[in-house]
Parts: sequence; structure tokens; C-alpha cells
Amino acid sequence: MNNRLMYKESQNFLTWWLVSVFILIIGLGVYARWDANSNAGWRDLSAGFWIGSAVALLFLLMRLRTRINEQGIHIRFIPFIWKEKKWKWEDIGKVHVKKYSPWEYGGWGWRFGGPGVAYTTKGFYGIWIVLKNGRTILVGTQYPKKVQELLTHYKPYKDEA
Repeated sequence: MNNRLMYKESQNFLTWWLVSVFILIIGLGVYARWDANSNAGWRDLSAGFWIGSAVALLFLLMRLRTRINEQGIHIRFIPFIWKEKKWKWEDIGKVHVKKYSPWEYGGWGWRFGGPGVAYTTKGFYGIWIVLKNGRTILVGTQYPKKVQELLTHYKPYKDEA
């Protein structure tokens, strides 16, 4: 088998319910201002509109980019991690896809503590990486079967502790 297999995934935080919350907050901000003063302009919109719009824009721009290739596992978590993080296969002791609960880490996002560091956006599956130095990392994925096949190709189950 060719050792040049590569996998790329780009995830964001947007889900139907989150978009609904943003629309509701922004809509209420617009409605509250126009209802109070029918001659209001964009400058006069409520703080709810502006804060809701800023948070929605941030969520729209956030991306977790994962790449798996012959060198290892690479991630970028824009806008927090611009420079690519990389875990080389020779530094990884164990790796597999696992089902997790976001509450193990305190929700989704870039999380510290609990069982280790997590980089997740949504869903319940992640690449569980145990480095040879004992450090653990979880990287979320929306395609667990496809990712597990590639992990098995690069790091067969003869994992080291």
C-alpha cells in the first residue's frame, strides 16, 4: 500500500441550533431598536445586535483544520492556533478514534484539563492521541470511520505504551 495517503478535514462550530440562537439575538436587537424608534439607523441598534453579530462572526470564522499524512497528525485551530501543531508518528504511543462526551473536557473548543488537551468543534468523536511522554490530546472529527482507517494504516495496533 502506498504510504502517501492523506486526510484533510475542516470543521466549524455552526450547527442549526447555534445559528438559530444568533438569528434570534440579532433579530431581537434589531426589533427592539426599531420598535422603540421607527426612525432609527444602523448606529442606533442595540448592544444585543452588535454583540450578537460579533460573536456570530467569530463563530463563523473559527475553523479546526486537521491533516493526517505520512509525517503525522497536524492541526490548526483558527483564530487561536495559526501556526500548525504537529504530532509525529514516532512521538505517538497510541492513537485511535474514540467516542467522547464534551462534558469530559468542559464543552467544545480548545480545552485544557480533565483527561488532557482537546481541540473540538462539534460532535462526539475524536482522534485520541497518547504521546510516548504520557501527554494526551483529543482532536475532534466528523468522519470517525474514515479517520480510523488512515490511523490504522500509519500506526497499526502494535502501539507502544
